[in-house]
Formats: sequence, structure tokens, C-alpha cells
Amino acid sequence: MDLRQVRYAIAIARAGSLRRAAGVLHIAQPTLSEQLKALEKEIGAELFTRSSSGVRLTEAGEVFLAQATVAVDAFERAVVAARGKGQALRIGVADGLCDVQARLFSHLPGGPRLRVVPMGTAEQIVSLTDGSLQAGLGYAPGTLPRGVARTLIHRTPVHALLPREHPLAAEETLALAALAAEPLVMPESDGGRYLAGFIRHRLHPRLGPAAATHDLAIATVEAGGGYTLCVRHGTTVPESTVFVPIAEPIPPIEVVFLWNRQSEVHDLVTAARQLARSG
Repeated sequence: MDLRQVRYAIAIARAGSLRRAAGVLHIAQPTLSEQLKALEKEIGAELFTRSSSGVRLTEAGEVFLAQATVAVDAFERAVVAARGKGQALRIGVADGLCDVQARLFSHLPGGPRLRVVPMGTAEQIVSLTDGSLQAGLGYAPGTLPRGVARTLIHRTPVHALLPREHPLAAEETLALAALAAEPLVMPESDGGRYLAGFIRHRLHPRLGPAAATHDLAIATVEAGGGYTLCVRHGTTVPESTVFVPIAEPIPPIEVVFLWNRQSEVHDLVTAARQLARSG
């Protein structure tokens, strides 16, 4: 039996129509229909009833797909395990999280071999989904694909990082309205979420120079190029800069450990949870 045809049948059942399934699979609908007929012929039973509104599983189709889905999932896990045997696990680490990476690795028993790959959170999710990455450290995304899991490691309120000599640096808290007139230094990778905080309060921040990394954002602030919001409070920064809390409620900076559910990363997951408990 052709495993590809079984995957096609699963995709059709999930999509509810040949047309939608063909779009998801990026193949022509007539080709998909032919492959389905070939599978049904080999099984000796129709898996779907067709209508103008789409397809529905037959009784035989429900029985077959229930078992086939389990079998395909087991096969894919076996492939992932075989490919990863003896190879280093690839873990993506987003910019600005080297200190979290070091603390995570300190909780490991020394078993798995790891290869660290600098990678933004969005790219990590794509690579985790296709299996080219086994785990990652990133900033909390809104949603995740079904095959990717996460655990929260660290949460910190958003603070503004300013030069210590800046007129606003002496304030106990800073209103976004006061900051909006100052140049905002943002990393090129994830600045959008900080702009959203201003927009929610109907403010239009003044954009300062972009920084390729969090380290460059800190350096730009130190040089007097503006302020930034991307640096986590508690991060080691130059003495000539200072963190000041934001007055308005803004979603905190959340650091998460991400992993592919089919990857053998038990030690990493355990270490991430220990790190979360230790704060």
C-alpha cells in the first residue's frame, strides 16, 4: 500500500472536499481523485461518499482512517527518531536570549549533544514544524501549530531603557505619551509588538534608528540614539543606562521554550521546566 495515498486520504478527510485537499497538498484535483480511487480499489471499499458540497467518510472510511492516522503518526515519529539517532539536537535561540540559553543548559544532565542556531521565533516555529529544528528559545508567539509545544520560562514587565542622563530617566514611571515624542530604537526582528502597545493607546511613536540585534539596541541607547523597550528588565546593561517602568499596562515580555512534539527532547523539556520554577 502506498503511504502517500494514505496521507492523501487523511488530508481529504480533514479538508472535507477534494478541492480543498488538493489546494493544501499542492497537487491537481484530478490527480488526487485518481490516487484516492486507486487506494479504494486496493482496500476494496469506498472511503468517502461524494456530493456537490464535498465528501463524507463512509463507515469503512471512518474505520480505516482512524487506524491509518495512528499508523502514519507512528511512522513519522519513527523517521524523526531514526534521522536524529547519533546526531546533535538543533535548538534555535532568538536574539537577546543568550543568558537564558546558558541557564537552560546549566540544568541539563549532559546527555544530549546540542547545536545552537541563532534564529528568530517565527523562523523557529517554521523549522520546528518541518522537523529541521528540534527545540527553540524565543519570545511568546500568539498561536502555535499543533505539532509544536511550548512552556513559559520567564516573564518580565516592559521597561524603557534610557540613557541615565536623559530627562525622563529620573521618573518613577513613564507614560507612553511621554515616550512617544522620543526616538524609539527597535530590533529589526520583533519591533512590531512594541508599536502595538502605543497604537492601543492611540499614540504614534517617533521611530529612531533600527538595530539588527538587542545588543546593538543597547549600544544605540547608550550612545544617546533614543530609548528601547525590547531589552528584558534584569539584563546586564551599561551603567550609563537605566530601566524605568511603563505606567500603562503593556503585555509583558515572555520567553518560552518551544519543541517539536515528535522529537526526543525530554531532557531539554525537563530542564526548561526546572528553569521556569527557579525563576
